Amino acid sequence: MEKTILFGNGINLLSQNALNWNSLLEELKEARIFENGNLPNTLIFERIVLEKDKVDLKSAHLAEKNIKDKIAINFREIPTNPFYKKLFELGCKNYMTTNYDYAFIKCLDDTFEIKNNSTEEAYNIRRNTSILKNNKEVAKIWNIHGEINKPSSIMLGLDHYCGTIGKLDGYLKGTYEFIQHKQKIRVQSLFKKVNEKKFDGYSWIELFFTTDIHIVGLSMDYSETDLWWVLNKRARTMYNGRKKLIKNNIYFYTDSSISKEKEELLQSFKVTVIKVPVIDHNWEEHYHRILDQI
Repeated sequence: MEKTILFGNGINLLSQNALNWNSLLEELKEARIFENGNLPNTLIFERIVLEKDKVDLKSAHLAEKNIKDKIAINFREIPTNPFYKKLFELGCKNYMTTNYDYAFIKCLDDTFEIKNNSTEEAYNIRRNTSILKNNKEVAKIWNIHGEINKPSSIMLGLDHYCGTIGKLDGYLKGTYEFIQHKQKIRVQSLFKKVNEKKFDGYSWIELFFTTDIHIVGLSMDYSETDLWWVLNKRARTMYNGRKKLIKNNIYFYTDSSISKEKEELLQSFKVTVIKVPVIDHNWEEHYHRILDQI
């Protein structure tokens, strides 16, 4: 079965002068200083947007736009690092990332061409970029939480996450529609595709049902409600009676500090948890050992 890599901001943290996400959140608060406590990032963002005496739809939209524009500017200069090159050399056809930046693409040399295939404004159900060589696609990267060249697509708040889950639910059920080449396209339900073994490849969500997923450099924070929802939906539909419908595997690579609760929750969601210890705070060696296992 084909392999797909899903990577998060942990890979960026291997770069020198890596962006500190917590510091950026504090900067975005501006004069609206408050303690985050145990709030997930989705709700921290909503409080930043709504921390005014009077908020209406227009002012909330404007505040959200300004924040996303600032985030896009901050992430624009994020550098690449050698680990991205090693990820690319794994030779996967599909890479997914929750990152907004282009550090993965920056690792490529001039022999590769980049073609952005995105037509979505706010959501990221179909958002992807082709990596070409000699006019032939060698890989595709899916920015499932948005990208900095389209700040409106950047997923941060509860409102955006919930809207995304609605779109994903429609894609699975076969009610999702979009316009391509001036024609309306309505996808078939994913479960019909599974039974017929025919997939259209319009969305990254299909990869969670058709390829082996290797999750690297991602903490699987509970604010990642879209990912937890997809994993839950996959686990719920894995069997039809005794017949196993979903036959791919999902692997989550982490260090030994993962809580027992999260580890057991992932396992109940039919995810294999692979713990790779971090020795002497050497995160580069940690990720090299993960790559060796993949």
